[in-house]
Amino acid sequence: MYDILNISVPEKPIKRDGLTCEEMEGMDEVIFVDSETGSNFSVNLVAAAVLDLCDGNHTDEEIAGFLAESMNTDKQRALIDTQAILSEFAAYGVIQTD
Repeated sequence: MYDILNISVPEKPIKRDGLTCEEMEGMDEVIFVDSETGSNFSVNLVAAAVLDLCDGNHTDEEIAGFLAESMNTDKQRALIDTQAILSEFAAYGVIQTD
């Protein structure tokens, strides 16, 4: 577990139940719909890939490693971005925090 902006992120984050994904053809973003509230939010493709890997089986470093490899980028840069994305997901209740 780590804190960015005073928000705790679990060691192996888990996407909250009730979120469904709707990919928008021809767009560089994905829309998630909360089946409980009917609210929705959009994220870019990188954040969508991070959320897809929030299954309780991957650490932030493992997620960053996957992103670094698939995007051919520096692993440290990918880790910083992954941690920032996970912190935002935690702040908005997209991933479980307890």
